[in-house]
Amino acid sequence: MDVEKHQNLEHPVGDDSAGPEAEPQPLARVRYGLGKELRLYPDAFVARQSEVDDELRFNLEHIQRLILMPGEYTPSKLVLMFELDDGNTVIIAEGMTNVRDFRRLLSALSEVRPEIELDPPNMDEQLMQALDIRRRSALGCYGFLFGSCIIAFIIYMVVALIGQGHVPH
Repeated sequence: MDVEKHQNLEHPVGDDSAGPEAEPQPLARVRYGLGKELRLYPDAFVARQSEVDDELRFNLEHIQRLILMPGEYTPSKLVLMFELDDGNTVIIAEGMTNVRDFRRLLSALSEVRPEIELDPPNMDEQLMQALDIRRRSALGCYGFLFGSCIIAFIIYMVVALIGQGHVPH
């Protein structure tokens, strides 16, 4: 297993200076959460957490399967795992919601390493479902808020009309 854990103390977070030891530009990048991102390079996959200046790096040759699951409590927050050639399964990202960029990462990965299996095989369809769930959830929240405002307005109007009818003459 070729997993490396880095703590980059030489360059502060966000310093993309082009020095001789600068890392090449990733083929695809997925930003999600606060300071979290996934990067795909021609030979490696990197999961980076900028808040703690920590990253996990996996050589693509050791990744057998990429597993994507809906989140336990929030299905639109995806969980990404790798099954490695030594039999271990590693959680790479939890709470990922940037589906559009992740779809781009998947297409770049299939070009670079088509032999990596996807679980589920129809991962693109599952990603579309996650987008749909998130969209419906947002519409439900907005609908609830709008409906609550209308009900509150109706109650206010009823109370105001009843209050006007009992004014002493």
